[in-house]
Amino acid sequence: MSMQIRRKIATAAVTVAVVGTGMIAGTGSAFAGTNGQQIQIDDASGRARSVYIGGTNQNGSYVGHCFNITPGNSTPLGGWWWKNGVDVTAYSYANCGGGRFYYKNAWINTTQSWGDYQVVSVH
Repeated sequence: MSMQIRRKIATAAVTVAVVGTGMIAGTGSAFAGTNGQQIQIDDASGRARSVYIGGTNQNGSYVGHCFNITPGNSTPLGGWWWKNGVDVTAYSYANCGGGRFYYKNAWINTTQSWGDYQVVSVH
């Protein structure tokens, strides 16, 4: 077998291994999408610089976290999975450091067919 053919076979094997690994890794988020959603904050107020979200995660545990967001934009909060009722508090300062101006309790679907993000609006 020539060196060029060996190199092509090795390249093809690495490509298959990488693609296969990506497919396996990708199943985690698809599975999580059937037991909670990630939240995307839509800041309709134009003044939110951070939000604090507290509620039930995909494992059934209560968790809370502050997220910095871009005012006047829609910001996906990836990597955090929520379900059922969550409390959303908006702040006009970064790091949830003050200027609380909005609160709502939002219902996050356990499952949805159109993706892993559910939009929550801040007014």
